[in-house]
Amino acid sequence: MLGVAALCCCVLVSLVAVWTDVKHREVPHWIIGTLVSLWVLTAIFAPEALNGEPTMGVLCGGAALILGFFLHTLGWLGGGDGKLLAAMAMWLGPADIGLALLVTGLFGLLLALPALLRLSTLFRDRGIPYACAIAPPAATILAVRAITG
Repeated sequence: MLGVAALCCCVLVSLVAVWTDVKHREVPHWIIGTLVSLWVLTAIFAPEALNGEPTMGVLCGGAALILGFFLHTLGWLGGGDGKLLAAMAMWLGPADIGLALLVTGLFGLLLALPALLRLSTLFRDRGIPYACAIAPPAATILAVRAITG
């Protein structure tokens, strides 16, 4: 039961990240801190909600943090988006990260396409809210995990 509650909280917080990124073009530190804190508590008290693999979640999160840092240094991703990617990767673990990254990449491309093709100036001044590409696929997978328990 604790694992389901933690997964539901993670889904809600990740959707708040989407909202703040759309509204303010930033993912606040408290969101990342909340996701990581919830993950640690879940890893300790309900590791079954993480598919019983908290260590692999740390490795997935570390790899995603390196990827996010690389994309940030190229100017393709904001720092908060990279940290959100890492936090969500911890929650997903190795079983689900592949699908989530594939859908995230597709969503990100759809968000960036108008700017890349110079069809729109919508994101030119404020940047692209990539939390809209990162959080929904991960939140969907985690919601399914919570429901199927």
